[in-house]
Amino acid sequence: MNSSEPARKGFGRTEWLIILVAIIGFAFDTYELLMLPLIAGPALAEILQVPPNNPLVTQWVGNMLWMTALCGGVFGLLGGWLTDRFGRKKVLAASILLYSLSPVFAAFSTTLPWFLFFRCTTFIGVCVEFVAAITWLAELFPEKRTRELVLGYTQAFASVGGLLVTAANMLTVKYASILPGLALPEPFNPHASWRYTLLTGLLPAIPIALLLPFVPESRAWLDRRNAGTLRRPNLAELFSPQLRRVTLVTAGLSACAYAAAFGALQLTPTRIVPGMPDLAEQRQALKPLRDEAADLNTQFNQVVPSFEKAAADVPGLKELAGQRAKVRIAIRSTNRELGSLSTNDPGKGPLLAQRGSLTNQVAQLLAELNQLTNKLNQLTASNPAAKKAVLDREKVLGQLGANREKQEPFDTAIKARGNNVQFYQEMGGLAGRIALALLIAASIPRRLLLRLFQAPGLIVVPLTYLYFFRNDPGLFQWGMALCGFLTVAQFSYFGEYLPKVFPLHLRATGSSFATNVGGRMLGTSAAFVTTNLVAPLFVGTTSTFEQVAIGAAAVGTAVVFLGFLLSFLLPEPKQNAVE
Repeated sequence: MNSSEPARKGFGRTEWLIILVAIIGFAFDTYELLMLPLIAGPALAEILQVPPNNPLVTQWVGNMLWMTALCGGVFGLLGGWLTDRFGRKKVLAASILLYSLSPVFAAFSTTLPWFLFFRCTTFIGVCVEFVAAITWLAELFPEKRTRELVLGYTQAFASVGGLLVTAANMLTVKYASILPGLALPEPFNPHASWRYTLLTGLLPAIPIALLLPFVPESRAWLDRRNAGTLRRPNLAELFSPQLRRVTLVTAGLSACAYAAAFGALQLTPTRIVPGMPDLAEQRQALKPLRDEAADLNTQFNQVVPSFEKAAADVPGLKELAGQRAKVRIAIRSTNRELGSLSTNDPGKGPLLAQRGSLTNQVAQLLAELNQLTNKLNQLTASNPAAKKAVLDREKVLGQLGANREKQEPFDTAIKARGNNVQFYQEMGGLAGRIALALLIAASIPRRLLLRLFQAPGLIVVPLTYLYFFRNDPGLFQWGMALCGFLTVAQFSYFGEYLPKVFPLHLRATGSSFATNVGGRMLGTSAAFVTTNLVAPLFVGTTSTFEQVAIGAAAVGTAVVFLGFLLSFLLPEPKQNAVE
């Protein structure tokens, strides 16, 4: 250890509180971001009032992913400037409050613009929080080795956030029907599981609100501000001769890491895994059903204008149609449960009682539907076309519901495989973050440390997507674990490296430019590049899934190689660079 450094000592209560705040912040960064892939489909289907497999849902899922990333990058850069201008702790608290409250408002959204707005503010809060947190942590621990360990290990909890939000979503799906109903107008479902998942986004605000009063502001920043020597952050200064190289290289490296994640890893569970050879039977069974669903969606889109006109002409018709839809869905669900019970019951016992209970529920629901039909007849007595519009829409929705039920066994098998691959990938990412923290403790030069995660990727990425994908499903999931290990570790690397290479008055601004402009604005666009520009070039392959796999291999390998080259331009941080 350098003799000029202060002697290490054990953490006191304040230090442990700082670490706990950082752990909560990093874990819920990922938690809040990964909510969207989990809830986007059902949320948009309900808000748009279309079937879940309607093309409009797919279109808006894609739109939301790039819109939120764009907003996060732009306003994240502003957040970095605010962190340098007004203090690390204040902006950290504000950003956590923003990304904690935004999902709550999104949970009560009934229109697409508001839902999109609150998902954008969630992403903005996360982008600002990350930069504020790493800057704050770097300046609170003056001893170099301690600072590196704290930054390394606390960032490892970002991967835990992905596991937590998956568990939260599973619980809300299971228990949504018995949770208290939300105050929502018709035709929206007050027990929709996606809304409860969003509500869990409030969780980080509670411990953070309790802990923040007991943790300090950055002493280095505070001392300079009080002494009047703190310079105002100036974005243009990032491109001065002294900082231009580090600004552009770190932004480029961040873009490459995010491009590997979004141009390959994030596409894998849904756009690549369904094309694995051992899922051929499921794909074959799904094809005619999906063709039928496409035809039904065309019919649905044709009846929507008539229904909307009827809803505008007849007050209360839309609300009544929503009530009828809920009852019809409940009837279908109860009948499915009834049909799933064994027919080998001897005639007595719990199974018989359960069948009797479900039969009574169906009868009650049918009676309720009959009452609603009478209301519909009364409401549309003077407008038969409005009644026809409602019934035509219900007919197509019923056919789409039956189609989804036929798809479900095959679709479930494919999704289960995707979830399994996602789990391996997430666990690999967690292991990568931990490994990075251990290697940081070994005082490896920073450029070499980065290459330890980049160089293997030049082999692992193409091997996984080009060979394992086609030939060995078992090795494919382990290949994805290695891809996660090598890619996700780089995110923690930047969190530890960036505070060292920018001066104090520009520390958050520079870190924000690298992670938000380089990574979240430019790097995330690789998802579009892979699926829309590169994959279509391989039209001679057997399926679109294989096209995407080849595209992911090409884009992933290219950005890993580019990052490897950029690492040679990366400045080695000076000793004790953080004041």
